[in-house]
Amino acid sequence: MAQIFDILVAIVLLAEPVPQPVQVVDTGELMDIFLKPEYAELQPAMAKPPDDRKEWATIYQKAVRLAELDNLLFFRTHEDARKPDWGGTAARARQAAADVAAAALRGLRTVKAENYGAVRTKYEAVADTCNACHRTFARDAVTVKP
Repeated sequence: MAQIFDILVAIVLLAEPVPQPVQVVDTGELMDIFLKPEYAELQPAMAKPPDDRKEWATIYQKAVRLAELDNLLFFRTHEDARKPDWGGTAARARQAAADVAAAALRGLRTVKAENYGAVRTKYEAVADTCNACHRTFARDAVTVKP
């Protein structure tokens, strides 16, 4: 029995560690290279109620990309990322963008102008979550406008 245990320990010790996600750029670069441009693409899509399925789809695509990119906030290694508020703040930003995508998907299915109000409200929450994070963690960051 001891030999089997020794063999299992040796196998575990020799096994390569499972790769983990790591940040490649600092958070400011992440914002400038990924999040800010994606949000900037969402802004014109939200400027007016969508007229057709293509415009609803554009809102959905831009919002879902932003939500997925917000997941990159969880891989930060700076001092603020170790604070308890970081994870919750990142999750709220991701959820706000995902909420826009979900509402836009409903609009895409129905193509009704009256669905725009709900999407617009959720879109404004994206700016609110960005600004809340900036106030907490990056006081010198820009104020995001819907």
